Amino acid sequence: MKLKIIACKFLIIILIIVSFSSLMSCGESDKVQSQGVKQQELERYSLSVYVAGEKPPQQDEVCKVISEKTRDTLNIDLTINYIPWGDYIDQMRLKSISGEEYDICLNFASQLASSIARKQCIPLNGLIDQYGEDLKKQIPPDLWDSVTVNGQIYGVPSVYARAGMGRSILIRKDLREKYNLPKVENQSTLENYLETISKNEKAMIPILADSLGIIANDKDFLGHEVYIFGNDALGYMYIDIDSGKYKVENYFKTSVFKRIWKENIKAYEKGWFEKDILSDTSRDYKFITGQAAAMAGDLYNIVERQNQLSKNVPEGRIELAIFNKEGKWINLTPVNNYAMLSSNGKHPERAIMFLNWLRQSQENYDMLMLGIEGKTYNLVGEEVQVPDGINPVDRYNPTPWFTMHFPYLRTWTSDPEEYKNALDFWKGLKPETSPLASFAFSCDNVKAESLAVQRLVEETGRPLNTGIISSEAEYQKFLEELDKAGIEKIIEDTQKQIDKHLRKK
Repeated sequence: MKLKIIACKFLIIILIIVSFSSLMSCGESDKVQSQGVKQQELERYSLSVYVAGEKPPQQDEVCKVISEKTRDTLNIDLTINYIPWGDYIDQMRLKSISGEEYDICLNFASQLASSIARKQCIPLNGLIDQYGEDLKKQIPPDLWDSVTVNGQIYGVPSVYARAGMGRSILIRKDLREKYNLPKVENQSTLENYLETISKNEKAMIPILADSLGIIANDKDFLGHEVYIFGNDALGYMYIDIDSGKYKVENYFKTSVFKRIWKENIKAYEKGWFEKDILSDTSRDYKFITGQAAAMAGDLYNIVERQNQLSKNVPEGRIELAIFNKEGKWINLTPVNNYAMLSSNGKHPERAIMFLNWLRQSQENYDMLMLGIEGKTYNLVGEEVQVPDGINPVDRYNPTPWFTMHFPYLRTWTSDPEEYKNALDFWKGLKPETSPLASFAFSCDNVKAESLAVQRLVEETGRPLNTGIISSEAEYQKFLEELDKAGIEKIIEDTQKQIDKHLRKK
């Protein structure tokens, strides 16, 4: 009997221990599950990213190193695919239509509404809540607002200076100095530079751009960023931000457009633009091979363009022409580039985990953007140095735009002074932020009209804007066709969106 009692007590003790262990185990499991995916149970996954640009020779090796170093946390095989800038948007549309499986791609603010309408992307709210703790910490709320439509987040924003990027172009400093020209800082000095190139460098294209729209930022004209939106290639709606009324207008009917149109007619007729201006997809190539004296660009284009130009034109030097430095600076579109998750991706949670990992630390970000320490870069204080034996123009230089993060951005010791000076200028700016900065246009209520208007803008609006079409009669006909296509209905719906957005603000 005594033995039975002892055995019974022993059994009870065992059950208590087992129960307690189970509770502890359950608590640990809950703790792991609350962090999202249980890391040790992650299956190996091939994560595919698409970006625009030229693939660095070291990219595959860098991806392999990242994959190995994150085996216990992400357990991915990372692949970053490159498409030339001129083909990028069209190619990504085709990939989406064909159902190609990929996970993340670079996308742009101008593409947000159309990407949603074409169902190229998925909403991310729940995924970010569950797997994006560091993304939420690192990215300011107004940037999230810029990729949010009807309460749904459709991208992970890059974080970098955006104010007034349209107020600058890249020019050949060596050519400006060759002809003893003053710095390009306004409309008149720009035109003087382009005309000088046209007369003296007969084989060279003066400027690679769709428009001399830079005049809108000249202090003698408007002196602010022109806010147009509604189309991927060329916006057709306009808001005069200086008036403070936030009234939506047909851009093509405004005095702003008419002024820019006349300037572009002059530029096209004088030969400052290339003749195949609407079909050219090789502008970067033309500029870096010395075939052009200027091109649309900004702070972030200087280093890459300079490195590439130096290979082809050793004496070629690039500088950034900034218009109206003393004028008003306004943040209108805090997000231009962002990471979009494909609707064809198999495991969107793994994509968010990877994007979150990139923002977790300087070390993680450097691993993707700088490569392999000791092999593709060395740290010198807070700057980065190209290792001995590597020409600075051949350094590892990936496309940063899908996840660029200003707080982690480093400069290279070999970066041109023009870039460092421009970077310091933008870092020192204290721009105003417009209430429209976080506005995201939606065409949900006017899909048919939007498609019809976009077709007209592509077919007639762009050649009109570039100055190829110069006839007043054709201009008036275009306005009539826009009205028939339903542009006023779009404007009316957009005005409601703007008013609602401002009320929230």
